[in-house]
Amino acid sequence: MRILVASHGYPPTVSGVTIVAQKLARAMVARGHDVAVITASERKEAYSDEDGGVRLIRVRSRNNPFWAEGPIPYISYNELEEIVDNFRPDVLHTHETALLALQFTRYCQQNGLPLLASCHYVPRFVVRYLSGDTAADSGPIESLVWAYSIWLLNRCDHVVFATPTHRRFFLEQGLKTPTTIISNGVDTSRYKPLNGQDEDIERRYDLPVGPRALFVGRLAKDKKIDVLIRAMNHIPAELNVYLLLVGRGDDRKRLEELCDDLGLQDRVRFLGFVPEEDMPGLFRVADLFVISSTYEVQSLPTLQAMATGLPVVAANALALPELVSDGVSGHLVPPDDAYAMGQAMSCVLSDRHLAERMGQAGWAVSQAHAEQRTFDAYEALYCDLMGR
Repeated sequence: MRILVASHGYPPTVSGVTIVAQKLARAMVARGHDVAVITASERKEAYSDEDGGVRLIRVRSRNNPFWAEGPIPYISYNELEEIVDNFRPDVLHTHETALLALQFTRYCQQNGLPLLASCHYVPRFVVRYLSGDTAADSGPIESLVWAYSIWLLNRCDHVVFATPTHRRFFLEQGLKTPTTIISNGVDTSRYKPLNGQDEDIERRYDLPVGPRALFVGRLAKDKKIDVLIRAMNHIPAELNVYLLLVGRGDDRKRLEELCDDLGLQDRVRFLGFVPEEDMPGLFRVADLFVISSTYEVQSLPTLQAMATGLPVVAANALALPELVSDGVSGHLVPPDDAYAMGQAMSCVLSDRHLAERMGQAGWAVSQAHAEQRTFDAYEALYCDLMGR
């Protein structure tokens, strides 16, 4: 089977979407399929590359005003025709809904090839950037983004969502295309509990001694990391809690300034980019995973934390409650409530037995998201679309 994929980015550009696109492409190659990915060039000019057997077609790109590390890909219809003629795919799969997806839908409708879309966003996320932080009324913009999203996805042959909550939003707005729920998946062979601390990880990252709350993700405003930082002021000092922030992004300077303003320079550690080979170990030396984003349609880091046996304190928003059961595998707190976040973190970190029970419950949930199931489901869907 020959699969042509579109993704706005691909590692070294790191986001939940780029990681999913990469691991799915690599998995299909490992199963004997030919995969090519059209994505943005981090150099701006077009070039070709290879990643673990995946053909990378890096197209021209332009600066992204909302995310410096995520350039916007650009491709003409004629260029896409040339790529398709050379690669001769059996099915096309898009992980984005911008220009690449528009060209994919146009080509598939004119040439009869099946098109699969994986939806990784909600329009509210897009609106947050388009309307700014203090927009008085973003309703008209959100309605426009919804209308465009539904129009585009209804031109595809099938749409994949990672969670039922995410799918329900789109169905309520008028999505008619057939849909399937497929988790983004977690590598449970690597992300798993191990007894004892990883002294090498602790030494190499100079981790502080004491209870560690961990966040992993882009340092961007939509992640609402400022809520986690403010929550630290609502944790009793005697608990000696540290907040570890893993990731890079445009919001780092603002977050560092917030730490300075709140006198939390010694309690909040910015670890920056951490390579994937170190991530399981870093989860294992943490005591709690925290996430305050209200835009998560699933959250890979939350799945990774649960697979590693960590309890989770999360915002009670969008799809996070599908992973985290309040009082069972962690705590859910009202969105944007730093006090509630701090209180919930204190509750878990002050009770080792409670944290262990929550971690075990989260681990059990994570096993249903083993990524081999994800790969099986996508492979079967590709085959179904080819035989439609």
